[in-house]
Amino acid sequence: MKDGASKFAYVDHMLAEHQRLEQLIRRTIASVPNWEEMDSEDWLPHMLSGLVAIRTELVHHFRNEEQGGCLEEAVARCPELSAEVQRIEGEHDEILARLSDLIDRCQCRGKLTPQKAVAIDQELRQIVRELRVHETAENRIMQQGFSVSLKGEGAAAIATGAASREPMRSEV
Repeated sequence: MKDGASKFAYVDHMLAEHQRLEQLIRRTIASVPNWEEMDSEDWLPHMLSGLVAIRTELVHHFRNEEQGGCLEEAVARCPELSAEVQRIEGEHDEILARLSDLIDRCQCRGKLTPQKAVAIDQELRQIVRELRVHETAENRIMQQGFSVSLKGEGAAAIATGAASREPMRSEV
């Protein structure tokens, strides 16, 4: 049973990190005003703070995955996942670079027009979509590598804490 507890520890850790990221994302997106009614740039510091927090959390999350974390353990248990893990880890730098670029654009001191603000909002939402696809791929790896089922898998389930794991049943 010790092996079962350790595999759930890896899966639970990854789900908890995804949940923290989802909470940061939701708070950051909530800081974006309704553009038709925008009359100030008070939202920008909140957005910037949220983006920096997301990036900080992602750097930590990605570092854990790349330095002997849950993905490496999944590959140790299921070597055929190696190519998929390499592909996923290859996305890390690209995701971080896009997020850093968005942070840089938010830090510009020039006048932020509604059009530029909309572009920032759209870019954030695109990065979030890509991150969620990335997390879904990580979840699939965890399911296969640790032979668990993630019920309620997905960003909405993770954000509400509804994602759970249970052992997969072998079918003969």
